[in-house]
Amino acid sequence: MREFSRYSLYGEDNGAIAAEFLHIEPISARSSRYEWTIAAHSHPGIFQILLLEQGGGTLAADDRALKLVPTTLMAIPSGSIHSFAFAADAEGWVLSLASALVSQLGGENRAGVRDLCAIRATSVATALEPRPARRLSWLLTELADDFAQQGAGRLTEARLASLALVFALCSEVLVGGEAERIPPAGTDARHEQLVQHFRALVEAHFREGWTIPHYGAALGTSAPTLTRACQMALKRSPRDVVLDRIQLEAMRALTYTATSISRIADDLGFVDPAYFARFFKARTGMTASRFRSERAWLTESGTSPRRATES
Repeated sequence: MREFSRYSLYGEDNGAIAAEFLHIEPISARSSRYEWTIAAHSHPGIFQILLLEQGGGTLAADDRALKLVPTTLMAIPSGSIHSFAFAADAEGWVLSLASALVSQLGGENRAGVRDLCAIRATSVATALEPRPARRLSWLLTELADDFAQQGAGRLTEARLASLALVFALCSEVLVGGEAERIPPAGTDARHEQLVQHFRALVEAHFREGWTIPHYGAALGTSAPTLTRACQMALKRSPRDVVLDRIQLEAMRALTYTATSISRIADDLGFVDPAYFARFFKARTGMTASRFRSERAWLTESGTSPRRATES
């Protein structure tokens, strides 16, 4: 089922990601080595920010295909399957951080950073206005100069502050109505932490058919408490969160692999392919085979038959 590649950085083996992993490079540094075409892949454990400052291209990421123009800002969370086709004159920056480091940036009451960290496992992009584009370009250029002179090295307070500012600026323009935010007003820190741990468990076990009480027990809480936390933080039930994740993985497999539908159903924990077929059609409005033939969620507008965040 996993016919797309998983890398630490594109073209490099996906080894263990250090908690303080940090890398920044020009878009051209890697893209030019691959004839400006980056095939479908993902970066487990790595969150990326890209700023396209010149040239153009296309980003295909999970549920959307977007034309890229100067100056486009992109956020690609860990696990998002994405590909690029850049123009030969494309230039800008690619900032890659360990997901653990991103969480650290959002852990000091920086609500905007937490919002950006909490977007669903799909990518978001937008064209920037001139002022935020200039500010972000300057910050990334300074980070790149620091990285070139000092290397990855130790994460100094100054470097952490710069990274936090980059993520705060990105959040201002990227986190909109489509993105899930954690936490909305009124959510306390305990609920936020519980939901974050729940989503991590879902990521690890969504194929295994865990019940909500099973998740609650693993988290040391009750199913009603978990339900309250999810409703407050996500406006979703825990069951919806699990089903959303299963749907996302099914859509990825149908789009990016040639695996048979029955094998996909089995991989996702469905004992009966017919049950998977009913599940998929109920949530997307079309059969799995039609979805595959149309690659239905890769549209220029970024819309899909029925977004995973819908009930």
